[in-house]
Amino acid sequence: MTTCGTMFDFEETRPITETSNELTFNIDISNSQDLIKLLYCCDSQIFEGWDAYKGCCTFSNEVIFKLQSISEEVVNIVKEHKKDQSFGSIVFSGCGTSGRIGFLISKSVNALLVKIDCKPCCEYIIAGGDAALLTSQESPEDSPKAGVKALQEVCKNKKKVLFIGITCGLSAPFVAGQLDYCMEHSHVFVPVLLGFNPTCLARNQPMENWNQTFLTVVTKLLVVESAGRGYIINPIIGPEAITGSSRLKGGTATKLLLEVIMLNALRQLSSSLSLGEPPPANQSSPVEGAARCMHLMNMYRTVWEETYPQALQEGLSDVVDWAGASLNAGGHVYYIGTDELSFMGLLDASECPPTFGADPNDVRCFVLGGLKALGTRDGDSSKGAHFKISLDDFRKVNVPALTQADTVIFLTSGRKVDQSIKILVHSVTARCTQVAVFVCYRDDVEKQTGVLQQCFPRVIEIQTHVKQYIRAFMEGNESASWFDMVGVQTIRQFCAEMSCKLLLNAVSTAAHIRRGKVFHNLMVDLKLSNSKLFQRGIAIVQNLAVCSADAALTAVLRSLYGVDVISEELKQMAVSEHTRIGSFKPKVIPTAVILACKNCCVHEAMEVLMKFPVIRTALAQL
Repeated sequence: MTTCGTMFDFEETRPITETSNELTFNIDISNSQDLIKLLYCCDSQIFEGWDAYKGCCTFSNEVIFKLQSISEEVVNIVKEHKKDQSFGSIVFSGCGTSGRIGFLISKSVNALLVKIDCKPCCEYIIAGGDAALLTSQESPEDSPKAGVKALQEVCKNKKKVLFIGITCGLSAPFVAGQLDYCMEHSHVFVPVLLGFNPTCLARNQPMENWNQTFLTVVTKLLVVESAGRGYIINPIIGPEAITGSSRLKGGTATKLLLEVIMLNALRQLSSSLSLGEPPPANQSSPVEGAARCMHLMNMYRTVWEETYPQALQEGLSDVVDWAGASLNAGGHVYYIGTDELSFMGLLDASECPPTFGADPNDVRCFVLGGLKALGTRDGDSSKGAHFKISLDDFRKVNVPALTQADTVIFLTSGRKVDQSIKILVHSVTARCTQVAVFVCYRDDVEKQTGVLQQCFPRVIEIQTHVKQYIRAFMEGNESASWFDMVGVQTIRQFCAEMSCKLLLNAVSTAAHIRRGKVFHNLMVDLKLSNSKLFQRGIAIVQNLAVCSADAALTAVLRSLYGVDVISEELKQMAVSEHTRIGSFKPKVIPTAVILACKNCCVHEAMEVLMKFPVIRTALAQL
């Protein structure tokens, strides 16, 4: 695992995931082509490392061999679960983006297990429950006890559980409680922590109604790991392109690392559980398993290397401009998922409100089959408008209201466009001209450029070349042709998903930058909906106003409560009371920045922001 060494001296030991990336300092004033190039450069740090930690990247031997070891844990559980379905589970747990990606991995792997005649044994937990898959449910992230309760419900009566807790910043109380519970019940649980900070920079702030910090939990897990009963996977991938926005690099790295673990495990499983045949005498060694993990890492690196340049050549910058213009004109950005890439659209859209303080209707996604097609535990779409996500819902409610201010982006992996989609495209283009399709092909699919151009006004096609890495990964697997058939298709699907994620992240990030939601590379209009975001908001004000932490806190509370004088009693109030209000109040941090910089009245700060939404401009008016 990565710890703090003497070389580390960056922003006074602030967690790396919360620091500003110098590559993107002026991303807010970059044109669309340059903005996409900046995201490309920033994502390179996933594979090439960052600053003094270049030896601690995803390609480091320590990380690769730990991925292999966790794969072996997966193999053991799947084999035993095949014999006894009450035996065990592999649980992916997280908050926000981390929880959504855990959900996606669990569903994808379970589907693959069924195809290779094994029993599904992957479970997901997301803070806030299934509602958090589509909408922001940030407050539950702050409860260690809620995390424990959710874990107990999912793992009831299990004999062995591999628990993978995902928290990019090593900070989520929800996950901290679960990890601690796993260590207290080590006869059942093997705890794995996945994140992207050095262990010494795990959050060390008190958690409400709990007697530990995340750092104390990590300290205990370090001991457990040294005894061979747990794991910490924490490659350093550098600060995010937009400070603290772990949906970007953090989300991408989480997805590919979990996929490497699970694909490698199923590849090993195919060598020891061939259907109707005795297992081969020579089981693969840890070195061979690590080599397979490295082949997959090189494959994902190729996906990153090829996606951005192809996207620029195909005209992604034009679509980025459309999306920004739509939000500035009071319009919307709609993602329309037509096949297995649909969840990438849901993932991106669901992250915009908590990240940018955006209205949930600004960026939305609708998918073929709606909520039931996702396979959630609770497939009920009657909870509200934002759970009505089927193409029929879009056709009935949103299409009649489309205007020239809207942008509509269809998502597909290159399958033949059926007649119902063609009819939908025709209905959309009759009302809106900013219509595109993102096609993320598998590497074995022939491009359908001509056909797509007849249907869609703008076509963005991506096809990455990863066959050599898939071939190397599968090498020596002659006894398991059954995995060749279904496993390779899953690998190709994962690559297409990664390309799609990078494209959509670029669109939504750029659109909100154009909307004035970012100052340099800082998110300045985030919702203060949990303790992490509340503390991040204070840090943003402190940084931009160059003031003390106490002055920044005062400015945030003045903005939050709309008062010019803050009592000591209000300062001492529990953070949960502040986040209860902060979950719903807009423009808290932009107003607080004005207050801290200019020391004006609250109503003056609010008035100037009404006229000049971009903070740089607003500050110049006072």
